[in-house]
Amino acid sequence: MVRCKEEFCHGRVTDIRQDLSNNGRLAYILVACRLHTKILHNSPDLFGKISIYAGDDELFPKDLSIDNQLNKDIDQWADSTAPKALADVFEALVGAIFLDSKKCLQTVWNVIEPLLQQYINRSITDPNLNPVRTFFEQGGKVISEYTQTNTEKETTISICIIEATNGCRYEGYGTNRKMAKANACRKAIKSVIPNKIIIDN
Repeated sequence: MVRCKEEFCHGRVTDIRQDLSNNGRLAYILVACRLHTKILHNSPDLFGKISIYAGDDELFPKDLSIDNQLNKDIDQWADSTAPKALADVFEALVGAIFLDSKKCLQTVWNVIEPLLQQYINRSITDPNLNPVRTFFEQGGKVISEYTQTNTEKETTISICIIEATNGCRYEGYGTNRKMAKANACRKAIKSVIPNKIIIDN
């Protein structure tokens, strides 16, 4: 793509790749195709998370067909908190098709392309942003990173405080340092570009 599109740098190609394969989007497509009902597992916790996500009437209106679901504008869900297992299953299906077709990439593309079709051109022209890389490319910096423990609940969260070039500071939270930093950067980018969707990776 870099060779074919001279205006595309390697970073832009990375944005497009991450946008098309982010967990929120893949999870949405899997549920829209009702494939989540085929997952075999013995995890009450996972079952509960999938049920809550798949039962969201705003995301998955019951009166919409699968085709209409796939044609729905889901950019706002690109950074959704869908269970990661759903995206993992989608990726596993792609791998299974590849192996079952005797490693034929064209067969994989024939199956997967219709599911991603409406997002491909949009991602090429205006890919959603990776929050951490975008924030630091704009000159932002980390002020502090630390953990905080709740002794009553016996849980520990990571906290990251960052500062944008205009002096504004943003605080992010997560179960680890990476997630806390991404959360803080996401807040910063959304405050600068409120209508821009950013992605989790």
